[in-house]
Amino acid sequence: MEEQEKKPYKPSAIKLCSIALLSLLLLIPLVMVQNTIEDRGETKNNVELEISNSSASQQQIAGPLLFYVRDSAINLNYVLPEEQNYDSKIETETLHRSIYDVVVYNSLTTIDGTFKITKELLGKKWCYIAISISDLKGLQSIPEMEFCNSTYTFELDRSSDIRNKTNFFDEAYIGHYSILKTKITLPDSITEGQELSYKITLKVKGTKEHTFVPCATMTTLNISSTHPHPSFTGSFLPEKRIIADTGFSATWSVLGINVSVGANTMGVKFVNPSDPYLQSERTSKYGFLIIVLMFTAAILAEFTTRKEINIVQYAIVGLSLILFYSLLMSFSEITAFWFAYLIAALMTCLALTFYFKRMLKTKVAYILGGFVAFMYTVNYVIIQMDTFAFLTGSLLLFVMLLALMYFTSNMNNLSIKQNN
Repeated sequence: MEEQEKKPYKPSAIKLCSIALLSLLLLIPLVMVQNTIEDRGETKNNVELEISNSSASQQQIAGPLLFYVRDSAINLNYVLPEEQNYDSKIETETLHRSIYDVVVYNSLTTIDGTFKITKELLGKKWCYIAISISDLKGLQSIPEMEFCNSTYTFELDRSSDIRNKTNFFDEAYIGHYSILKTKITLPDSITEGQELSYKITLKVKGTKEHTFVPCATMTTLNISSTHPHPSFTGSFLPEKRIIADTGFSATWSVLGINVSVGANTMGVKFVNPSDPYLQSERTSKYGFLIIVLMFTAAILAEFTTRKEINIVQYAIVGLSLILFYSLLMSFSEITAFWFAYLIAALMTCLALTFYFKRMLKTKVAYILGGFVAFMYTVNYVIIQMDTFAFLTGSLLLFVMLLALMYFTSNMNNLSIKQNN
């Protein structure tokens, strides 16, 4: 009887194949949990859409451009600015609706620059200057422009004087967005090549993203904001950027020759780094790897303790590891992600430690519980990284592989020794 108890445990090939098959089958509930996370994230996107529909969506600003009658009142030609300088100061705010957070902003933008008088403008008494804003609901005051020592007020292009008489807005930069125009008087004494300066002030509000269109021989953009987590977007990245916990500033400089018509914007998205669905999704991508590592550790525990863990118990362990992601998502919707992660990890680790203790009835159960805690700790560290997440994960996996190689290298020798 004692010899039977001393006989080392060696899992059969059928047992190992069953565990491998079970690991693959557990991908089904894991994918279901990942789909649930995506669905909850989509619900949040719908909430953001509702807020933007009732307030203002993401804003895109283009212009100004100068339009003049060329040969008849039927068609208009346009002149791009020689210089165009956007200077935008943005303050963000996080709105809460139910359990969801949405980043909105208020922007004070100054646009200044110059128009160069072309030969076609000589003798013209008046012209239009027009700008475009993607969502007029976000306009907080009527824009005004200083031009040639005079002040002009913009109005909506209700009669479609601009849109119907030129295809610039429809085919070039901004398409269906709203056009604001003002009719200005040109000075009598203008000369070809002369540069006329302008300055426009815009106050707009929007949601999540604020972009600008470069439509000049030389366009610069300066953005400063109190939001500490920018994501720069568009066809051009900023030449200079300073990002701190108190906010950021960024500067773009774009030559007109670098602009391909109809495809160019530059600006910023206001990222919410505490988005629980994004972080839960990133965490769940390591789910299958954690299951495989846990099953491998359980097989080693079987060999060490010479007590068998049956396939049903493996399945329960795997489902417990998958339930962790559902717990994480549920708690993260009502509390900070790090705290939700801590609660879900503690619940899973304690439950599995108790389960292993009931199965193995040895102190190895605590080692397995500690291994689960270690894997979740490593997973959390990895998802908090951006640039070096993949490198860190690969190195940690290599260290785990070395540990497994060390503990399994003497299995055969130990088996022979115990048999003798």
